[in-house]
Amino acid sequence: MQNAFDFLLQYTGDHHGFCIHVREQQASLPDHRKKIKMSSTMGKKSNAKKAGNRGGGPVKLLPQTRGQLTAVVDEVFKRCTKVPPATTPSASQEWTEYMEIFQLIEKIRNIEKDIQLPTHCREEQVVPFMSWLKERKIMISGVEIADFGNQGYGLRAVEDIKQGQEVISVPYEAMLTEDSARKSYLGPLIERDPILQHMGNVSLALHVLGEFVNPQSSWQPYLRILPSSYSTTLYFLPQQLQTLKGSPVLEEAVKQFRNIARQYSYFYRILQSSPEAKSWPIRDYFTFDAYRWAVSTVMTRQNRIPVKGSSGQMALIPAWDMANHEEGIYSTDYDDEKNCSVCLAQREFKAGDQFTIYYSQRPNTELFLHNGFVFKENKNDSLAIKLGVSKNDALHDEKVALLSSLGLPSSGSFMLIPGPHPISPGLLAFTRVFCMDKASLDKWKDDGEKAKGLLHEDCDVGTMVQDKTWNFLNTRVALLMRAYCTSLEDDEAALPTLSGFDTLIRSQLICEKKILKDAASYLSSRISK
Repeated sequence: MQNAFDFLLQYTGDHHGFCIHVREQQASLPDHRKKIKMSSTMGKKSNAKKAGNRGGGPVKLLPQTRGQLTAVVDEVFKRCTKVPPATTPSASQEWTEYMEIFQLIEKIRNIEKDIQLPTHCREEQVVPFMSWLKERKIMISGVEIADFGNQGYGLRAVEDIKQGQEVISVPYEAMLTEDSARKSYLGPLIERDPILQHMGNVSLALHVLGEFVNPQSSWQPYLRILPSSYSTTLYFLPQQLQTLKGSPVLEEAVKQFRNIARQYSYFYRILQSSPEAKSWPIRDYFTFDAYRWAVSTVMTRQNRIPVKGSSGQMALIPAWDMANHEEGIYSTDYDDEKNCSVCLAQREFKAGDQFTIYYSQRPNTELFLHNGFVFKENKNDSLAIKLGVSKNDALHDEKVALLSSLGLPSSGSFMLIPGPHPISPGLLAFTRVFCMDKASLDKWKDDGEKAKGLLHEDCDVGTMVQDKTWNFLNTRVALLMRAYCTSLEDDEAALPTLSGFDTLIRSQLICEKKILKDAASYLSSRISK
């Protein structure tokens, strides 16, 4: 799974020496989380001076402290951009590297602890935000902003709403977009920086932070009502991440933290060295915590909107992004003629109900990583199994060719899914090909239409391949279940006693283990036949 904020810079040894590789982006859809207090670093001695801060501006670091910070940031940059090893590192090696980077980031956070973003009471921002919506010609009808406890802020129906009724309409000009980012004071940086040119979500994150710390920004009423922290994995402590041992989401969470540490160090260096940045409000507020907040804001709320003459651009859509998720149907569209986003009711809502929208067909792994929540009854949930055809396999080329004819990779993630038939078509077909001998491969390779039958459960692949397939998958599922630190029963028993991130983590583990339990039961029945 590619992280939404993933780019690779390879360090070449000097202060400015790096080459840049932009990786594919993956959009996230919006959500709102219960506000969870950020963990704080400890330190008695102040690293900052208050001079020039009487008007409410940012605290300035002492020159010596700034030099210490820059040295640690440079070390993070070097560690995050070194050339990857020729062989894939083991899980223990990746964890060791993560811990080294995490400890450096903690040093940075300790040095930066006196530099805090402006804080605002969300409840007090509701009235100014509603007035701002009217000024920006954002239509919001039949709903109001309300606090839904563990789900955080959302929208509540104040009248009966019919299915298909228009509830929210947001003009393009009222959105925070890649285009508005280019028109901001960050525009010159965005225009010349290769990362920002290729990754709209990264430029949008800087744009959000830049506008939030600019007291003159016209976006203030919207930005002030946003959460002050999130439940994305970027906020997890190592001991919390360790609870995920055995879960495929752990590797992704570690990579995500590394990616954001790399980006923070990259933009810190640019903002501190660029002469024009001296006058930018973002410069003195740019800390790891601030960038983490901006990234999480975008990661949990961004959406791609159509723009004429392009493939679209990433945007934050005020008011619409206050709606929480519910399983259902897509009910948001873009009106090209009016150049606005239009949200319709996906079902009937009674006065007093929470008004919800359907985000997308996404598994809990993605919701957990990029949105910071888990939907327990997620019909689109899945659990990835990493498999691959070894290059040392004597039948490697034949197997790769047959897989290619089915549109399947020779290595990658294949899915287990909830329900009575937990083996996805792709996983089933891959495993069948993986288990084939020369005679079986010859039987299937010359007829592309016939080969598509390998995707179906009732396909006759022969007793030998069939038995090897079910036994291989049964063994694999058993190994995955044993890799966890706790059992499904342990997690379910502990869940009522937990709170905050720990509740979120156990909820994710429960969803994963239920899929594995279903798969184990299903495979056991196939083997016994």
